[in-house]
Amino acid sequence: MAHIEVIAEYSERGAMLWADSYPGAYSRGETVSKALEKFPKALSEYAAWAHGAPLPNLAESDFVVTHAHQTDLRVEDADSDVLFPSERLPMDMAEYTQKKQLCIRSAQDFEKLIASIPQRDRALRKSRRTFYGKIPCSAREMAEHTNNTLEYYADAIGVPFENEGGLLENRKRLFRAIESTPDFLAPKVYTARDGELWTLKKLLRRILWHDRIHAHALWRRAITFWSKDRIADPFRFESEK
Repeated sequence: MAHIEVIAEYSERGAMLWADSYPGAYSRGETVSKALEKFPKALSEYAAWAHGAPLPNLAESDFVVTHAHQTDLRVEDADSDVLFPSERLPMDMAEYTQKKQLCIRSAQDFEKLIASIPQRDRALRKSRRTFYGKIPCSAREMAEHTNNTLEYYADAIGVPFENEGGLLENRKRLFRAIESTPDFLAPKVYTARDGELWTLKKLLRRILWHDRIHAHALWRRAITFWSKDRIADPFRFESEK
């Protein structure tokens, strides 16, 4: 198969890899090399969810790093500010619609995962603080945290929006707000209040990634408390097993 282009985001404390053609797929490690070791499985699982089939027989040699971004952010805690070169390029309605539909499906699947957890207020991990404050520990807290990021993302691209309602409905509201903005598909680069650079393409990727990183943490913790056949796996975290 052709090489899969990879974006490497790294700091002195950790690294995160992204696949340019698979928005939402990621892997993390202490170094780029360590993250690359995990990437074949992570990308295959993502492809199983997004495209209905895993990518078989992936190896580190199938990836080529085409862009490296050094940051001072806490990459090891899943902080990120990278803007892909491709995310500066124009996006037509077909591409937007396809990625929007993935974001909607991701919200639906997150809600399926939440619904399968018997005790949604039970702490599933030890409490600690990261760059964004106290990490969500229960299923309900993880759902609320995932939902509440939408207001921040909307503000980053200058779209007036306030969080309201559950994850799926709030996400649909976000896309209605984006689509009501004149020339919303124009390839504009926005500077957020904290100085981070954003585009609509980046927003779509970040939604998919943010869902997946918290859904993975939630699923992984939940199956240690309850049997795997009780906890839903709509994101295909066990697609290769």
